Amino acid sequence: MLVPPSTTLIIPGHVIAPEVRERLSKEADEKTVSEEQQQQSPSPSKDVEAPFDGHNDVDNEQPYGWVVVAAAFFVQAVVIGTVNGYGVYQDQYITHDYKTSSTFELAWVGTLNVVGMDLTGPITGQFADHFGYRISAFVGALIMGASLIATSFSTKVWQLYIFQGILYGLGASLAFFPSLSLPSQWFKKRRGFATGIVVAGGGFGGLIMSPVTTALFTKIGYRWTVRTMAIVHLVVLIPASALFKARVESGKDKDRRLKREQSDRELAATSEKERQELKDAASAAKASRPKRQVMDFSVLKEIRFLILVVLSFFVANGYFNPYYFFPTYAQKNGVSVSTASLLIGILNGSSAIGRVSMGLASDYIGDINTLLISSLCACLSILVVWMFAGTSVVMMTIFCIIYGFFSGSFVAIVPTVAAHLCGISRLASMTGIVYGGIAAGTLVGSPVGGALLDISQGVNYRPLQLWAGLVMAVGVVLTVVLKFMMNPKPWGKV
Repeated sequence: MLVPPSTTLIIPGHVIAPEVRERLSKEADEKTVSEEQQQQSPSPSKDVEAPFDGHNDVDNEQPYGWVVVAAAFFVQAVVIGTVNGYGVYQDQYITHDYKTSSTFELAWVGTLNVVGMDLTGPITGQFADHFGYRISAFVGALIMGASLIATSFSTKVWQLYIFQGILYGLGASLAFFPSLSLPSQWFKKRRGFATGIVVAGGGFGGLIMSPVTTALFTKIGYRWTVRTMAIVHLVVLIPASALFKARVESGKDKDRRLKREQSDRELAATSEKERQELKDAASAAKASRPKRQVMDFSVLKEIRFLILVVLSFFVANGYFNPYYFFPTYAQKNGVSVSTASLLIGILNGSSAIGRVSMGLASDYIGDINTLLISSLCACLSILVVWMFAGTSVVMMTIFCIIYGFFSGSFVAIVPTVAAHLCGISRLASMTGIVYGGIAAGTLVGSPVGGALLDISQGVNYRPLQLWAGLVMAVGVVLTVVLKFMMNPKPWGKV
């Protein structure tokens, strides 16, 4: 006869030793007390949904997810449309408001803006995970609005560094990473498509914000234009942040829940001794719990996530070079200023389409496969199409379409790959770390490209093109490594 390990077998007719009898009696008393405590403790209400911790993923897609996607789209449109449209401000500064400053000095305003947004990602991601995505985006909107108001009163370039560069970058980071991460909490089967729609907002914003800003400069002047943009930020971003809703319990909400559950257990206790024992147990558990770190990089111990960060660094090294240097390349090769602007418009428009299309494709072929295709095609478009475009406007147009389509999808796929590798419980933090790698790549890649161009006094673009294509090729190789680590089958979905 098999007896469960927790069952005590007493055979009739045998004499039980006193010490055995005492032990059995004690076990029976403990069992009775345990059953009484279970009966007296309050049972959770069926109407209260248990907090979603992100470890079960998101199989149950809900309609409100599309409201979140729409809100995040507008956040991306305003934030990225402003960040990527700094060239409009720089042109205004050079020709009107800061004529005595060099282009190099003014270019650092935009660099601090972009790099500041990405480099603060690990910190702002932790902030969003702890205090909630809605609060993070709301605070970011206030900071961006205040930074633009301060920019409108600036008279020195160093003031632009602080307000339009660093401060705006911090506010943008607080709103950007929650908007980038939230779709992955609401969608699983259509995660790539939803994220693609959100990041397409950046391309849409680039098409709208820059022409509108340029038109306002001529009508109401630089300073009132910047103040108007501040109002636009507040009017659009505050309602959008109010619509943000996370399906993952924030760190702050988790602390509140644990305190509430502890209080309920203490109320259910039948004696002062039991209450004190519960308090002591809670204190011991709190003391043994690891302290929350402001910047938690422990995820980098996971080799697959580390590869994602490193490959993002290399892809970003080449990523922005066409966006920064293609307009001057086109004009150096006989293209008019208006045609060069049209080509950049095609580049941005193709980028917006690519973010949605490749995001949708990732739902069918896998996000890592899509990341590989995007990076490879963007790399080849530089090394094959741009390098041999010469003075052909047709070839330039083809390059803008291909590179815009595939490079834009890189931005859309990275958050879904992070969710794939690490889950969604701390996705804002994880995405922030990845974008920290992207920021480092941006900080290295574009200045190196500019230095290579300066060597030939702005005439020979071949070294710049080789640099952009080859560093992206390193990222492609690392993406292949990541793919086969996840699934050794060459054509397997991953």
